[in-house]
Amino acid sequence: MKTIRFLGIWICLVLGLTLGAWSLRTPAPLPANAPPAAFSAQRAMTDVVAMAQAPHPTGSAEIARVRDHLLTRMGELGLEVWVRPDQGFHANGKDRRALTVASVQNLVGVLPGTRRDLPAVLVMSHYDSVHNSPGAADDAAGVAAALEIARALKADGATRRDVIFLFTDAEEPGLLGAEAFFARDPLARRVGLVVNLEARGDAGRAAMFQTGPSNGALISVFAGAAKGPSANSLASTVYARMPNDTDFTHAVRKGLPGLNLAFIDNQLAYHTPLARPDHLEKGSLQHVGDQTLPTIRALADAAELPAKTSDAIYSDVLGQVLISYPPIVGWVLLGVAALLVLFAAWRTLSLGAASGWEIARGAAGLLLLATTAALILHLAGRLLMVRDIQRYYGLLVGFDQMLWGAVLLAIAAGLAVATAMARGARRIIPCVAALALGAACSLAGGFDQVGLALGVATSVLAALTLGHRTDALGGWIGGLVVLLVLATTAQVLAPGATVMLTWPLLVGALGVALAVGLGGTRDKRAALALTVVIGALATVSLAQLTAWGAFTFAGLGLQAPAVLALFAMLAAPALSPLTHEFAATRWAWRAAAVLVVAGGSLITASALREGTAERPAPTSALHVADLSTDKAWRVAELPRLDAWTKAALPDDGGSAAAQRTLAPFWRKPVWMSETRAVPVEAPQLSFDRAEDRLLVRLTPAPGAEWVSLRLKPSTALSEPRLNGRPITLATQAGQWTTLTYHAPDPSGVTLSFTTRGPGQVEVAALEYHNGWPTLAKAPPPKPASLMAFGMSDKTAVLVRGQASW
Repeated sequence: MKTIRFLGIWICLVLGLTLGAWSLRTPAPLPANAPPAAFSAQRAMTDVVAMAQAPHPTGSAEIARVRDHLLTRMGELGLEVWVRPDQGFHANGKDRRALTVASVQNLVGVLPGTRRDLPAVLVMSHYDSVHNSPGAADDAAGVAAALEIARALKADGATRRDVIFLFTDAEEPGLLGAEAFFARDPLARRVGLVVNLEARGDAGRAAMFQTGPSNGALISVFAGAAKGPSANSLASTVYARMPNDTDFTHAVRKGLPGLNLAFIDNQLAYHTPLARPDHLEKGSLQHVGDQTLPTIRALADAAELPAKTSDAIYSDVLGQVLISYPPIVGWVLLGVAALLVLFAAWRTLSLGAASGWEIARGAAGLLLLATTAALILHLAGRLLMVRDIQRYYGLLVGFDQMLWGAVLLAIAAGLAVATAMARGARRIIPCVAALALGAACSLAGGFDQVGLALGVATSVLAALTLGHRTDALGGWIGGLVVLLVLATTAQVLAPGATVMLTWPLLVGALGVALAVGLGGTRDKRAALALTVVIGALATVSLAQLTAWGAFTFAGLGLQAPAVLALFAMLAAPALSPLTHEFAATRWAWRAAAVLVVAGGSLITASALREGTAERPAPTSALHVADLSTDKAWRVAELPRLDAWTKAALPDDGGSAAAQRTLAPFWRKPVWMSETRAVPVEAPQLSFDRAEDRLLVRLTPAPGAEWVSLRLKPSTALSEPRLNGRPITLATQAGQWTTLTYHAPDPSGVTLSFTTRGPGQVEVAALEYHNGWPTLAKAPPPKPASLMAFGMSDKTAVLVRGQASW
């Protein structure tokens, strides 16, 4: 029995983490000869391979090939097919002095239902990629999944209502195809519900991370239909408050219900050359289909689409089933948990097994655990110095090591706090250490208010918690009281967020109620059985928290590794009795120290890890021709030079690379090397006046993928129009206004304003073409450990002009 109690915490940790990791596995992809009505990732991969042969951003020659392929495939599937040309708009910035526009060609295919008067189900994904990425995951996988869904639906017989398949253009520059569809396409009025397919990596389970408004009834359909569902309401609640957007954003703004799915593991392949078909995890594609095909089939066959009801609280259980309930049930569950905690507290106090002060110290102890873990992980994040996209992608090279290092540090923090509480450790050393760690956060990157606040909070909580021994029951019940308060607060403010609080609270409350209700027996078998039950509850709770935590860390971990402290805090109450048994031994401090060393070593190794052929680091270099000065530059937009850029920038008769600006497009210093000027295709910039209207016209050169037009007037201009169409684009005297246009009309882009009184305007235009200039010396080949990123290996042509009136 002593051995079991000694090893119990480690058995639960190993089993819980293993079970949680097991729940994150993707399903096996079904082969091409799977039943016709089933979703087969292998069948869908045919379209992924066809689409993702090369980068295909909006405006490129390659996207025309992808478009032709999709139109052929949609026709082969028997869909009613249309190309919907339009302009998409996205206003940037609070002052509205920046506007992104694209000439988009959305593709629409309708699978007719038997009741065409009913609101349709819309399945949406985008068929453009970013520059320098083949886009196998983002979003060729989504388009291929949609085509496979269309094929399977048709093979299973006609649905009751139409299913519309929308493949949007220009999602990457700013959701421009979706804006055009939902704002102006008449077909949008027929849509009753939207399912959007996305990706932010090229591996892992596909999570349903966002819903439309009033989702209760829709979540019930999803829970009943989806195979191996992966979703939780906290993710949806948090995502709704984040600045991130997908095409689904425009559906939500129209008040449409729906589901938004994506897989986000292996983000080193997000928007990089790694996003190749052979690199895509086929199980991720299969999981998309396993969840969406049966859900879409159920919705398309329903007599009525799900009614708008109160938002549900929901989560999958280890990727097997989805549990969903309305907020009123959330209150019931909180009531049950409160009764169990109150019973445990009453019985503990009445038996004298713990004092009220011990329970209070237990509550402070759980908060101490949370702030300690957050402080350590926040300091690690500060030392990693993730301040730019180059550093972010560099750390993604060793992401798995980073994750496990953070996990070990969180466990070490929990064990250290539990040991200090069990032994009644003196206050002075933890308090001083917390203040020192908080101050250390400011050593990397300047003064850090968050780190300092965490240091002070940890020091105060250590002073309140330590100095006296806290037994297992006091710490257990006190921690549950904290969770109960947090869950109740969340239930009032954001019910969807309670799933990650209420479920661990219920498990911990059940465990402590069993312990105080049945504990104290001298029957060794009964005591062993009770220990096993409590350990099993803790293991299941830890496994679920592992699954939640892994998804959360994949989305937020590099920017905010301290997010894992939340999951350490939630796991602690259920593990409390087992942790206390080990914390009382002479091995506890040694184990905590080993965990700190191991976790710190893993994070350090991941931070120092360089790119490899399998996991390359990003690099960037492009040719800039400034025709206004007859000069040319090789430019590296990433903040630090690697061996390749050091060689490539001066390689064509150039000077040594130095950081400088090139207004108005590079107003912050970038690495530049003046290089040999060679002939390039040039856009034509001209001005005209029509009464009180100023016309600025840019005619792009053949092959232009996108242009950025910037204007600095001496006086504010009004009534802006783009190609005769009213737009939202503010100007301010002496300040630059930006119009970015993707896939510009070869015949020209005309921007016009109404002028008031005399004035002048300075204009600069930067036009991007794929590849290096024909007559320029090609840069040396990139080593396998590096990959092109952003606008690397492009030619940018800069022209300037000015007009007065």
